[in-house]
Amino acid sequence: MNFSASGKLLLFGEYLVLRGALCLAIPLRFGQKMSVSRQEAEGIRWIARAEETIWFSATFSKDLNVIQSSNSDKAEAIRDLLIFLKTKNTAILDSGLNIETQTNFPIEWGFGTSSTLVSLLSKWSEIDPYIILKNSFGGSGYDVACANADHPILYKTAGGVIESVELAKAVTSQTLFIFSGKKQATTPEVERFNTLEITADRIEKMNQIISTAVTTSEIETFENAMNASEALLSEILNRPTIKEENFADYPFAIKSLGAWGGDFFMATYRSEDDARSYFNELGYDIQFTYDELIKE
Repeated sequence: MNFSASGKLLLFGEYLVLRGALCLAIPLRFGQKMSVSRQEAEGIRWIARAEETIWFSATFSKDLNVIQSSNSDKAEAIRDLLIFLKTKNTAILDSGLNIETQTNFPIEWGFGTSSTLVSLLSKWSEIDPYIILKNSFGGSGYDVACANADHPILYKTAGGVIESVELAKAVTSQTLFIFSGKKQATTPEVERFNTLEITADRIEKMNQIISTAVTTSEIETFENAMNASEALLSEILNRPTIKEENFADYPFAIKSLGAWGGDFFMATYRSEDDARSYFNELGYDIQFTYDELIKE
């Protein structure tokens, strides 16, 4: 059996989606696949590849005890997932299995290794992905929604996918996504955010920003939305924006994505060559246009 799931990028609504705000997210052409096959030996053999490199492996007994692993923490996380799946659908773990996953992107890019895994396990086990997410990694669920989406989505924790949307070509044709060179640990950042008091007007402000970003056909208005989002989150998190901190001389808008401080960020431009050269000179050479990222 073979399954596939799309990766994700959260363009607007980071952090505040956890408090009920809308978010705007895009499914990517990058993602993860999983194959499940029978093996003669009892138990489960698990191999995870990023591109062609094995980055995790483990062997579990018939009773789902860890026999061997390349990373004990990850093995325990997989074990917990398998135990949960077995409580919901006993038939899927009734004999020896060989399970292999493979992303077509480096895991440090933050495109959704965990969320795509949740989606893959859901397809295999026929268990609701949001139930699996709630009992494993947690989070708002927008990334799991992206795993099966074909278009950008507006998502809200209270209602799931609100609608599919399309961003204007005038916006997407002048947008670049750049890898920061580091992976941000989401869990501690979310735990810190959860200690903050968020007022209803800030939630509404983010919703208005997203409405503007989705409906505009002008790059300047989209940039205003990016800047407004950055200012709002900077105030909430008590941190400088990525542009203030690292790219003060860049002539157009720059916005953090995901948990501020790692993974990818978004920049607008008027000349793609000029934008690429600017970030290349600073050592940020992993870059994608919107069309190079978005799922087709």
